[in-house]
Amino acid sequence: MSEVKVSFFLRWLIVLVSCVFLLSEVGLMAQSSSFNTSDLSTVRSSQISDTQLKSFIERGKAEGLTAEEALDLAQQRGLSPSEASTLMQRVRALEAEDPVQTASPSVLRQEVDIPLFVPDTMEEQKTEAGPVIFGSQLFSGGNLTFEPSLNIPTPVNYVLGAGDQIVIDIWGASTNLYQLEVGPEGTVVIDNVGPLYVNGLTIEEAEKRILDKLKQLYRGLRPGEAGQDTYARVSLGRVRTIQVTVLGEVERPGNYTVSSLTTIFNALYQAGGLNKVGSYRTVEVIRNNKRVASLDIYDFLLYGDQKDNIRLNDQDVIKVGVYTNRVEVRGEVKRPGLYEITPEETLADLIDFAGSYTDSAYTRQLKVVRNTDMERRIERVKRDGYDSYPLQNGDVITIEPLLNRFENRVAIEGAVWRPGDYELTDGMTLLQLIKKAEGLKPEAFKSRGLIYRLTDTNDFSVEAFNLNDIIDGVSQDIVLSSEDRIVIKTIFEMREELTVQIQGEVQSGGDLPYRENMTLGDLILAANGFKSSASEARIEVYRRIIGEPAPEQRSTQMADSYLFSVSRDLVLDGEAKNFVLKPYDQVYVRKRPDYQVQRSVRIEGEVMYPGIYVLRNRHERISDLVARAGGLTGEAFVEGATLERHAKRPDKSQMLLDGMPDEVINLEQSGVNNVGINLVDILDKPGSREDLQLREGDVVKVPQRLQTVMTDGAVLNSTEIRYIQGKNFKYYVSRSGGYSENAIKRKVYVIHPNGDIATRKNFLFFHSNPKITAGSEVIIPQKIQQEPLSSGERITILSSIVSMAAVVVTAMSRF
Repeated sequence: MSEVKVSFFLRWLIVLVSCVFLLSEVGLMAQSSSFNTSDLSTVRSSQISDTQLKSFIERGKAEGLTAEEALDLAQQRGLSPSEASTLMQRVRALEAEDPVQTASPSVLRQEVDIPLFVPDTMEEQKTEAGPVIFGSQLFSGGNLTFEPSLNIPTPVNYVLGAGDQIVIDIWGASTNLYQLEVGPEGTVVIDNVGPLYVNGLTIEEAEKRILDKLKQLYRGLRPGEAGQDTYARVSLGRVRTIQVTVLGEVERPGNYTVSSLTTIFNALYQAGGLNKVGSYRTVEVIRNNKRVASLDIYDFLLYGDQKDNIRLNDQDVIKVGVYTNRVEVRGEVKRPGLYEITPEETLADLIDFAGSYTDSAYTRQLKVVRNTDMERRIERVKRDGYDSYPLQNGDVITIEPLLNRFENRVAIEGAVWRPGDYELTDGMTLLQLIKKAEGLKPEAFKSRGLIYRLTDTNDFSVEAFNLNDIIDGVSQDIVLSSEDRIVIKTIFEMREELTVQIQGEVQSGGDLPYRENMTLGDLILAANGFKSSASEARIEVYRRIIGEPAPEQRSTQMADSYLFSVSRDLVLDGEAKNFVLKPYDQVYVRKRPDYQVQRSVRIEGEVMYPGIYVLRNRHERISDLVARAGGLTGEAFVEGATLERHAKRPDKSQMLLDGMPDEVINLEQSGVNNVGINLVDILDKPGSREDLQLREGDVVKVPQRLQTVMTDGAVLNSTEIRYIQGKNFKYYVSRSGGYSENAIKRKVYVIHPNGDIATRKNFLFFHSNPKITAGSEVIIPQKIQQEPLSSGERITILSSIVSMAAVVVTAMSRF
């Protein structure tokens, strides 16, 4: 790292710290050159605001420094590690808030070693530009960075130079600490000893020379001798920066200021890696006009070998030339792409570079497409020639997949114990294959099987066989061929699914599997037995008529029917004992004629004991229900009593027996009807025509005496008016403000409390309005307001009429 950048960072950090003394930024920048940059031990992160820290980040990046680099240099000048860590956390938090900050590139990164990692495949990195160059992902991957590590022990072969810092630690009988910087003349100055030349020495050689001089100051410093009581250690503190040049086929050639620990890979990464024509096989390092190293990047990519990845010196030149020979490998290899080869490398080496074959590769031979002076040509190379086949620039090698076929496969499926694919041996027959498949299943259909055989035209022919004849020796066993597929059906596949059906008063009716020798008792047991409503004395069986095969023998009968009785313990007697069911029989268990489920009704309102009551007989009436409820209370409004009756739902089981379609059976029929009743007449004359018989779900409501009349509809004010005995219809309309303009007076009607509706009577010029009782509701219908037709609508209607008239006239004239 250049001294200019280091000086800039130190000056800027001290400027930020000085802000705690409320000095202006302009004044600080003007005075920055006068600050002491050798000691930052007093800096505290709490004294730096977020605004100042943001400005620091922007200034540092403008100079090519990341925050990590700047803080690491600050620690070398005495900044506390804890304060540096706190500042780094704040920097990251600020960069997370501002994505633009994280997008700034860095010139030099730290604390990441060269990763010994090479992706297994380059297939995902193919772009529209063509195949991937092997090795290009090394420098282009977003997760890979080649950066020198500064947190490693000092290499013993590290060569010292101007700018390096040497740390001498003395302990034992005497203690001291020296932090010495190698000056431009290549010397370090030790107090009371004088200058000592160390430029060009390794750290190991410099340690020996320094200790020899320190013996003059510390008598007890006698390494390896008896009586030693003082000890010393020489290490490298801060490393210097050097300048290297990267030339040739790289993305960003130029001069770079880097750490003295930088290697060839570090410098290549700084230059953006190799471009599309750069050579990965020969990267040269030129030092003092001599080639001192030649790096083959393939050694690292393929084997992780870094023996030629030397450490750079100041003024070194890294030169990347243009590739000489590059070939492409396609198809069934693990890393298809472009590979650079040397003259001595062969086709076998290329396959190794590509990660060898995939599992489905055809390896007996491969195809090479080669460029000639005028055109292209194809060559086929057999496997025994891979080691000796030379490659040329521009070759395209294709490894093809295996054929999707088998040379010795036969298959068997169906009624064998182990169906599947089998190896075809010489002379294998059908019975031998069945034996390999562990034999036939008992349900095998033996009278006819099929062999699907591949013909010469790659189509299939069918050959039938009779297993019974082959097994009995009547027919000769069949010799099998490659790709034969044998199909042996089961007897179950050769017939319809055998079922029987039971419906009616059983627990689990429906279609059930047919079993041989099944009786009525077996079937009812399979249906989980009778319901309590079942009539075991009437069980009907309907049997399908198979009919005769010849049309002239066609019968008019559609089904056979049988009638049996079965006891509830399913013990069969008489004809039922010997009756055996057949497939597709339909069995119906009827309901007992006298079976009744409890049916309930409800009475609400002003009775002594409102609630739910169960009907005791089929003829129970409203008057009976009122009597069972203890009669009416003194507050009952008898004239307003109503009856709510639910719409009757058909019995689903009966509908099934009647053959109703499923969509009708599943239709939900619901609703409540208000039935108008006259409870006064009912209680005066029990059993009369007014006294209705009750049904299940009926609700009788006896309201409390009402004292108002409601008006609604086309009146000026719909309201509730106090009932006055003797007042007529007009009175209540008048009390509501009279009719509105859109009232239909001849259609008025009254809803009485018991649900009855009374309408207005009209005869010629005479009319009579309905009578009003307490609790009545007066309804005056209103006209529906329709907007007049627009001119466009009128024209449209008129045009339609004219068109229709023209059609009619034309038709009549033709007629």
